[in-house]
Amino acid sequence: MHVFQPVKPEDIENGAYSFVGEKIIISSVKGDKVNVAAAEWGGVGYVWNKRVTFIFVRKSRYTKDCIDESGVYSISFMDQEKYRGALKYLGLVSGRDEDKIAGARLTVNYDEGIPYIDEAREVITCRVVYRQEFEKECFIDKDIIEQLYKDGEYHILYVGEVKKIMLR
Repeated sequence: MHVFQPVKPEDIENGAYSFVGEKIIISSVKGDKVNVAAAEWGGVGYVWNKRVTFIFVRKSRYTKDCIDESGVYSISFMDQEKYRGALKYLGLVSGRDEDKIAGARLTVNYDEGIPYIDEAREVITCRVVYRQEFEKECFIDKDIIEQLYKDGEYHILYVGEVKKIMLR
């Protein structure tokens, strides 16, 4: 008989792609305008015989418009300490209103037409393969609605096929 030892998830979560407790930068493009957003929710997985990432974007965000138009996005993993100010700034302003990248003093680069943050330590580029808006009636745990969606503005789940992983 095997003996298993319980461990806390945070004790085994490691690597750039765990998404746990780390702000990421989601980049996409609409026309010739690149937009970025700071986010904390997401992950990686394997579904439909594809390596994928999944991210969550609110309906009202300009990032949603960019991803919907272009069908691509990147996830940039930043040094959390060094870029603390930039990450905070990206979460406070809208790309509809100003050039967030310049304001955060970051640089955009491209891989096969997909924008990403050049200062990142790791980058994943993705092509959207699935999109689904959250619906109130689908939540089993109704406390989530009370805690995060009192305003009724739900997230949209994007599943992106991993095109490339780039490490600095």
